[in-house]
Amino acid sequence: MTENPPHRLAARIKDRLAADARTVEFGIDVDIHDDVVVLRGQVATARRRALIEAVAREAASGLRIANDVVVVGLPAQSRYKDGTPW
Repeated sequence: MTENPPHRLAARIKDRLAADARTVEFGIDVDIHDDVVVLRGQVATARRRALIEAVAREAASGLRIANDVVVVGLPAQSRYKDGTPW
């Protein structure tokens, strides 16, 4: 594994997700199990899910990523008239 204990690496990835302008995603759980970074939570779009994984990969170089983040979508009231999410 890395030189960092798993809990420190998980905290670093969560900090990176919260600080990165591409994600600024709260509510994403990050755990480390047997050199695998496990991401869990819910997001509104597949693009957001992919960005979360990309940021986690940057922060956890060399480790595998298990992206268990679920895309739940947004209700119709949470979209612009053209259908894109807020």
